[in-house]
Amino acid sequence: MSGTPWHVRTARKYGQSAVLYAALALSAPGEYALAQMAGWDARVAWLMPAVMSLYAAIGASVAKAQKEAARLAVGTPLENEARRRSHNATFGALLALLMATAAQVTEHVITATVFGPTLWVIVVVSAVPPLVAAHVLHIDPPMELADVEQREAPAQEPQEDAVEPAVTQVAQLPAVPVAAPPAPVLVTYADAADAVKRSEVTIRGAANDGRLRKYPGARANAVLVDLREVRSVFKPQPVTVGP
Repeated sequence: MSGTPWHVRTARKYGQSAVLYAALALSAPGEYALAQMAGWDARVAWLMPAVMSLYAAIGASVAKAQKEAARLAVGTPLENEARRRSHNATFGALLALLMATAAQVTEHVITATVFGPTLWVIVVVSAVPPLVAAHVLHIDPPMELADVEQREAPAQEPQEDAVEPAVTQVAQLPAVPVAAPPAPVLVTYADAADAVKRSEVTIRGAANDGRLRKYPGARANAVLVDLREVRSVFKPQPVTVGP
């Protein structure tokens, strides 16, 4: 069965971190000795390699994260901001490594040539902690991928899978026939007046004021009314029989 050997996979996964920490550990003695040369007490001189090591580790880690964030932000509104942070983080990481290298070189040169610490060594070494602290405080945090995606595309609410509503079977009832309205019994004003014992003027007035509906007659200007409607509006007057 072919595949990548386990030691190669392990080296890829942990090699970078291992090399970084090993290099920082090798730098610690020189930084410690340089701090003592600058006149620092042995009780605090060990903080010099600790500060330099952590500074270099933080710088390298942030630079890597910022570089990845800048790659993901290409083509989004955050591209310029991500690129600026990546450049700043890379500069900080290079500065940290440069300071660690300078400390090693300085300590070994002084030791090899048996020179005592000069004024510039004391000044430079004494300035390391405040410079490191100032830069650490100004390191921008890596941009999260969620921030890039949120700017790139508006958030959408999750949509549930469409489910067809259940069809309920309803028993079909037979349609009830609707009786057609009765046809109007059309009569003239005179015939309507005779039927309800009213005058023709009264029937005409009821039609004009809207109490009775008007229907066109066979002749021009002829007007008819519905006899049923007339009887509902005007009840027939009782016939009075004399003594």
